[in-house]
Amino acid sequence: MNDVSDLIFTMASIVIFSFLLLQANHAMVRNDVVMVEHEYENSGISLAQSLINEARMTAFDETTEGGGAPESMPSGFREQLGPPVGISRPDFTVFDYYHGYSDTITTQLGSYVMDVTVSYVNSEPPYEETGGPTFSKKLEATVREVQTEQSARLSYIKTYY
Repeated sequence: MNDVSDLIFTMASIVIFSFLLLQANHAMVRNDVVMVEHEYENSGISLAQSLINEARMTAFDETTEGGGAPESMPSGFREQLGPPVGISRPDFTVFDYYHGYSDTITTQLGSYVMDVTVSYVNSEPPYEETGGPTFSKKLEATVREVQTEQSARLSYIKTYY
């Protein structure tokens, strides 16, 4: 009786231990996957925030670039958003020049595609888009990692006053 029961208990303990080990391994792999996904997302957020910080330092509109105020606001503001022909990102001096900007940025983690839109919005929440110039502009930077499709979208509202 001792021989058979010891063998059965040993086999049962091996099966139980294998099952617990498999579950622990599955949990560790799942945690690693989540950690890597967050790393991709954090990198995308950092890239978008960097662009927003750069855009924050620019003038609100071409009419306000030199510091002089136009005669009438907001009719003096540009209606056509985006950079003039021949101006690229290093030369952006106006907030709405970032409209339509798109770039692929390669980091240690991989390649990210960044798309930026700028639009005129209401000056009060919920900051809905308007059809024409207002005292507020909204920049939305969307960053997507090419391989994993992880994406992040950040917004920034810039007001004239």
